[in-house]
Amino acid sequence: MISKRKVRKTTSSTGVEVSEIYCRRCMKVKKTSDFYIAVDDLDSNGYFSVCKICCQDIYDGYYRSERDIPRSLLMTCRKINLKFDEEVVNSTLLHLKTLHENGKPTDSVIGIYKSKLAGAIKERFSSEKVGSDLTFTEQNYFLPPNNPLDNSEESYVLEQYWGNNLNFEDYQFLESELSDWKKTHRCDTKAEETLLKEICHKTLEIRKKREETKGSSPATLVKELQELMKTASVDPSKTSLANSGKSQDTFSSFIKIIEENEPADYYKDKALFRDFDNIDFYFKKYVTRPLKNFITQSRDFNVDTEESDDELIDEIDENEIMEDGE
Repeated sequence: MISKRKVRKTTSSTGVEVSEIYCRRCMKVKKTSDFYIAVDDLDSNGYFSVCKICCQDIYDGYYRSERDIPRSLLMTCRKINLKFDEEVVNSTLLHLKTLHENGKPTDSVIGIYKSKLAGAIKERFSSEKVGSDLTFTEQNYFLPPNNPLDNSEESYVLEQYWGNNLNFEDYQFLESELSDWKKTHRCDTKAEETLLKEICHKTLEIRKKREETKGSSPATLVKELQELMKTASVDPSKTSLANSGKSQDTFSSFIKIIEENEPADYYKDKALFRDFDNIDFYFKKYVTRPLKNFITQSRDFNVDTEESDDELIDEIDENEIMEDGE
């Protein structure tokens, strides 16, 4: 039976080199090169009790939930009892950025951080600034604001719509791309929306590939994007063909657009809709008539009679219709 920490030969306390160590997490016996050098006295054999792969796996688990490198490193350091240093974190971020720009991305975030931490502490220790203790110490660390992707309903909807394992910038890019497509192309059915989403994903994939390869064109991905655009009927050739006949529409099509989008009156009886609210009558009665009397000194008074305004309106309309008939 393998003990809690099994060493195939002997421990370092005897002065004999350790060749294999048991990982408490994956429960496998591995070479010493698969473990980091220990930072506390609890690891009596001189190595971490958890292998490098498991340390990185712990970090990856935190990163999937936090989506933030500094916070994920803090939680990982707390878990494996490793010193958390904000300056080393910043140095790690710059190193990861450089690797990405040079087309050499890496998943070994913990390995880079551990290496830089050892170098930084050694330099500080030699200058008598700090001690050489590399174990974790709990304190109020200054971290940047949390990633916009949190446990809110909006973040959940984003992940459900676009998928997981994307950072916030990726979601922003995808949302912007889909919005631009919807402005110029139809997205009324589930099929149309699905194809436009796949086009956005492929565009993001091409963008990332070009960043990794320093701007070179990923021909295979571009070809796949062209095929998707043809399937969705949004490629330039089909779009030009669909729009080519718009300037040659017949006059009847023009009339149809007007009838569907603009108010139209009944052409056989113009008087019926000419002044539906009788504005003309009231204007003549209360504006034109008083002004005429004032200017010409006429005596066209507004004499109240038993006849209602509605009857006067009908009478005026009948007179106007007769005049039009003549």
